[in-house]
Amino acid sequence: MESPAGVSSRRIYLIYACFVLFCAAVAYRVFSFQVMQGPALAQRAEQFRFREDVVPAHRGDILDARGRVLATDVPADRVSAIVREVADPERTAELLSPLIGRSSEAIFAALTQPGKEWVVLQRRLSAEASQRIRALALPGIVLDPEPRRAYPMGAFAAQVIGFVNWEYTGAYGIEAAYDDVVGGEPGQLIGERDAAGNVIALGHSVWNPPRDGATLVLSIDSAVQRIAERVLQETIQEQEAKGGTVIVQNPKTGAILAMASLPSFDPNRFEEVADPSLFGNPAVSAGYEPGSTFKVITMALGLDAGVVTPSTTVDGGAYRELPDGTRIYNALHQEFGPETMVEVLAHSSNVGAMFLADRLGADAFYQGVHRFGFGEPTGIDLPAEAAGIVHTPDSALWSLATFYTNAFGQGLTVTPIQLINAVSAIANGGTLMRPYLVQEIRGETTTVARPQPLRRVVRPETAQLLTRMLVEVMETEYRDRFGIPGYRVAAKTGTAEIPSPTGGYESGPGSTIASVVGFGPAEDPAFTVLVKIDRPKKSPWGERAAGPAFRRIFQELFLLYGIAPSEPSAGS
Repeated sequence: MESPAGVSSRRIYLIYACFVLFCAAVAYRVFSFQVMQGPALAQRAEQFRFREDVVPAHRGDILDARGRVLATDVPADRVSAIVREVADPERTAELLSPLIGRSSEAIFAALTQPGKEWVVLQRRLSAEASQRIRALALPGIVLDPEPRRAYPMGAFAAQVIGFVNWEYTGAYGIEAAYDDVVGGEPGQLIGERDAAGNVIALGHSVWNPPRDGATLVLSIDSAVQRIAERVLQETIQEQEAKGGTVIVQNPKTGAILAMASLPSFDPNRFEEVADPSLFGNPAVSAGYEPGSTFKVITMALGLDAGVVTPSTTVDGGAYRELPDGTRIYNALHQEFGPETMVEVLAHSSNVGAMFLADRLGADAFYQGVHRFGFGEPTGIDLPAEAAGIVHTPDSALWSLATFYTNAFGQGLTVTPIQLINAVSAIANGGTLMRPYLVQEIRGETTTVARPQPLRRVVRPETAQLLTRMLVEVMETEYRDRFGIPGYRVAAKTGTAEIPSPTGGYESGPGSTIASVVGFGPAEDPAFTVLVKIDRPKKSPWGERAAGPAFRRIFQELFLLYGIAPSEPSAGS
């Protein structure tokens, strides 16, 4: 039997062995943390203590031609959380929810994410929301300043301006096209933070300041834009139309004074828009068949080539029969009898346009169409501009029927900006200009846009002759419908059928695009105006659906710019 001293000795050895093992375990953990994991843990601590923030640059303002602010930055905050400092995530979520516009469940989930040390809960808070959050003094909740983009005039010219997305970069419109100019360059702040997430004033920090963006001055005149948007809205309602576009251009410089399309959106609430297609600008991206407004281009080419004169006569039957037996008719199968080229424009005769195409020949016709800028982007300073579609004789999709229908504006597609820019070339004496929207960039230096002629499309004599013909059409055919009393204006209407996805063209109410394009005063054109109404239901015709809007816009333009009448109006 073992003595008590032996038992006691073994216990002492056992305790000693346990102590040694314990010390070894502690030493291993210390070694593991300090030596093996030390650098990684130190880096994590350093990253948490020294947080790097991207400091957005102040975006430059966007102004209209009169200096009115269309887009600007306003002060705002983002609210974040230092997760380990949040004492009560559930209560914090409930208190923040009504202030930052997120559900308490979503906030709670963000605050309890495994492995997260810092989370952003909401950005671009209003001043009122920031003030109420500060008053709550919630542990672990941090407010940092960041700018917010604001559009003081709401939906005004929204598809021209675009908007700034959540990444604070330009999306659509001018905001996107000039993002690198108006957006500036972001800065960087690496600052030592305290437990509340605030930068320690005397701590080590690195500050690379942002470079603010330049201010843009647009050619858009807010007074003209307001006229265009109001008249367009009224016309769409009157005609029960699906939408439409109005453009007002200075034909001498190419500057766009107004560009309005409906339906549109409010860039202050872009995230609420259910249909993202509204962000695009139909004036530059939506192709359509222009219909009889394109006869202005066909007539210009015929006159310039010398194959017709204003008095040249064509036997204006109701249709033209092609060698394969296909018949191409005038609208409503009308038969006009012998008609001059002026009457071809007045009657909007398809047969007359086909006669012109025959006189020109396919090669000269398509060379002229491309010379006017169709089938390629105009180069306007907006994103996502479409080129339109023009099939030429070397295309497998071209046929003799294509040639003839192209002459009166069917079977090809153009954009509104292409059409108005081409007609502006007639108005200014025959020179195609590059259309533009930004006329001045105010940064470290000021850059002023200069009008950019692209090429001569017709001789000055041709432009003058066609102007007189279009004025005569306006004064004889359209005076009572949408003439502008006291002023001589050149104009042409168009009623275009809409292609059906199953082939051919749609029929019934709301199956046309009604438009008018023209310029005035004819003696010294100051404005070219295009009114395009999509799918009007009250009247399918350009002169009735779009003509009254064309007249109202010109009347208000002449009044706004103080342009005196060139001739006495009836009854004066």
